Amino acid sequence: MRVSRTFFLLAAAPIVWAQAPALKAVDPVISQFEDGPPIGNQKLVVGETFFFRFGVVNFKTGEGGKVQLTGHAQAFDSRGTAIAAPDEVIIGTSLRDEDKDWKPRLRSQFQLPAIAPPGTYKVKFDVTDEQSHQSSSGETTVQVEGRDVPPSPTLVIRGLSFYRTQDDETPLKVAAYRPGDMVWVRFDITGNKYGEQNAIDVAYDVAVMNADGKQLFAQENAAVEKSQAFYPQPWVPGTFSLTLQANMSPGTYAVVITARDEVGKQKVSEKAQFRVE
Repeated sequence: MRVSRTFFLLAAAPIVWAQAPALKAVDPVISQFEDGPPIGNQKLVVGETFFFRFGVVNFKTGEGGKVQLTGHAQAFDSRGTAIAAPDEVIIGTSLRDEDKDWKPRLRSQFQLPAIAPPGTYKVKFDVTDEQSHQSSSGETTVQVEGRDVPPSPTLVIRGLSFYRTQDDETPLKVAAYRPGDMVWVRFDITGNKYGEQNAIDVAYDVAVMNADGKQLFAQENAAVEKSQAFYPQPWVPGTFSLTLQANMSPGTYAVVITARDEVGKQKVSEKAQFRVE
C-alpha cells in the first residue's frame, strides 16, 4: 500500500526593520522680543528688530546623550531679497536621563532695513542632525509696514511733492505759498545701479526757476548718498527746504531736481511747479 504525502513549503515572514522617525523642524515663531509670544496678525514696521525661533524633533541622541544640530535662518523682503546673511546656530550638548523630554530651540534675531518695501516677508530655516545626517527645512511669513516706492529698471525720480512743514505726511494738493514761507520738498530716487557689496553712489542737484525759465537758485550736490551694505537699498529718499524771500514776486515757479547715479552712469531730471501768492 502506497502512501501519498504532500509537503508545503512555508515562506519565511519578511523582517521589517523599524525606521527612526524623520528629523523635523517644527513650530516656527516670530516675536517682538526673545522667547515672546507669536506676533500673530500684528505687523512689523521697517527698521524694527524681530526675533525668530523654531523647534526640532526626532533628532538622534548618541552615546552619552550626545546631541549635535546645526540650523540656519534667513529673512527675505517682499521682493525676495535677503535682508541679512544666513544666521547659523549650533547646538552641541549631552543629555541626561532626566532630559529625555527636552526639545531644542534654535533662535535668531533680525533687524528690518530702515528703507525697504512693505508686504509679506519670509523667514526660511533649516536644521541638520550631524549624527544621523538628516535635514529638515521650512519657512514662515510676517507682514511688514512701510512706504513703497515702485522699482524701475532705469534711474527715475518718483513722488516729487511739496509740503507745508517738515513733519507733514500728506503733500499739498495745491502747492501755494506766501513770500517768506518755508517750502518743503520730498521725493525718492530709484533705479540706480549697484557696485561691489551693493555699493551705491547717488547725488542730486537742486535749482529754482521762475515762469520765464530764469534760474534763481542752484545748489549742486545738495545731497550725496554713498554706502555699502549686505541689503541693496531699494531707493534713496530726498528732502530739502527753501525759504522764500520776503519780497518775492507772486507767480509760478518751479523746482528742478537732477539726480545722478555714478555707479550706473545715469542722470535724470524732474520738475514740479509751485505758486507764490
